[in-house]
Amino acid sequence: MCPVCRARFRGSTECSRCGADLTNIMALQVKAWRLRETARQAVMSDDSTRAKELAAQAEEIHSTPAGKHIQFLSSWLAGNLLAKSFGPGEETPGSIE
Repeated sequence: MCPVCRARFRGSTECSRCGADLTNIMALQVKAWRLRETARQAVMSDDSTRAKELAAQAEEIHSTPAGKHIQFLSSWLAGNLLAKSFGPGEETPGSIE
């Protein structure tokens, strides 16, 4: 989406509505997409810690629903989601004593 006039991308590096140069914006979106793809591959390779890092980097560049899902999944797989949800000394669901 064009940051100047909010028009949708039309496959050109110049906004079809206002003429703004979209080259840098498009490059950032591609970089975030590549990071999300690499994060997906890391999840598939059982490297949830790396997946979490990559997903976080992608979200910093360009936040998307897919990026949030990857970040949530990789955090859960890495065991960090439950650790953040419960305070010290609290039992997490499913914990075995």
